[in-house]
Amino acid sequence: MKNKVLKITILFAIIFLFLGLSVIIVNAQYIKIKEEEFKYHFIGSETLDMLIFISPQYNSDIKIDTAINAYMNVLKQDISWDTKIIKIFEENNDNEEIDKIIENYYEKYKIKSCLMVGEDLDTPLAGDTDYMEKPSIIPWSTLGLTSAYEKSNQGIISSTYKMDICVTLLYPTSQDDYETKKYQIISAFEKFSKNRNKEYFDEITVFESKDINSHSKNIYENIKTHANLFYKENPNYSDLVESLKKHNSIYLIHGHSNPSGTTVNNYEKVWFSADKVDDINTPFFGADGCYVSGWWSENKDNNKLDESISGTWYGEKIFTSKHVKVMALGLLSQNGYEDSVSFIENVLPNLPSGKTLAESMIGFTFTGDFTIYGDPSFHFTV
Repeated sequence: MKNKVLKITILFAIIFLFLGLSVIIVNAQYIKIKEEEFKYHFIGSETLDMLIFISPQYNSDIKIDTAINAYMNVLKQDISWDTKIIKIFEENNDNEEIDKIIENYYEKYKIKSCLMVGEDLDTPLAGDTDYMEKPSIIPWSTLGLTSAYEKSNQGIISSTYKMDICVTLLYPTSQDDYETKKYQIISAFEKFSKNRNKEYFDEITVFESKDINSHSKNIYENIKTHANLFYKENPNYSDLVESLKKHNSIYLIHGHSNPSGTTVNNYEKVWFSADKVDDINTPFFGADGCYVSGWWSENKDNNKLDESISGTWYGEKIFTSKHVKVMALGLLSQNGYEDSVSFIENVLPNLPSGKTLAESMIGFTFTGDFTIYGDPSFHFTV
């Protein structure tokens, strides 16, 4: 009897062991298959639409990698973009070396865009005045290496140039602690991934200071041909408050600026603080003016792009705003040329048609220096 019980026990043990191994094998195969599916869009792909550069500070963080891979999968499903991650290390963290990497990939794949992640990426200098500094995306956005733009000791000169690649930045404030910056980057990619079908509501708000709009006013008012435009010269504070109650597809301001805000009414000194970006219900925000695309530095006029320090600045709002997925910051309404060379003239007419930001920008001739923060794959659903 004991032998019979022992045999039955052994038999059941063998059966359970077999079933357990089968589950493990099946699960292992499932994980392997899912992993291959998870990465299929950039392994051996014959096409490539976007590069995502990760700076030395963040290139070994698994959670950031996971958030970026999830975003890459969403892009494949949404707009059929193939994407590749490029991790930058200290030994090759040089903006001209990064430029060569971009141009090599463009030569092979005709990439549309690059998303640069991490404020410690070596970035070209666009300008340096007092304690204000601003980056330049022109060297990375143009082909031909240094022959495609002019350079001085003070930074990249904003002469006319043709944009071949849409480059956007995702740079946290350098003086925040690592966990805060990590959380911001992960949250930004989650924001870019969710609710991608942003319906174009045909509503655009523009506030502009009258003392500097003798030429730009016509450029902004031409938006009327593409949208229901609410344009206001010299808005007062009640205008700003009322605008925060509306849902705009695009929200633009123009005035005297620094990294922390813009004077949209120079006569009454009405100040639009960068903090107000957090309150605007729009996926696309633009600020037109000097140094809106830059940040505050601890160093004065050292002609070197230093890391951004603590304090309010427009670029950080790509992390803190619930709604904004793209920020166009800089000289957006440049004029004085026979041809259309401004961001407003070239890019805005394409967005209402459903094109991605990258596709709306590449191939046009621009003048003036502006920087894009956020998602280059952003598009409206029309």
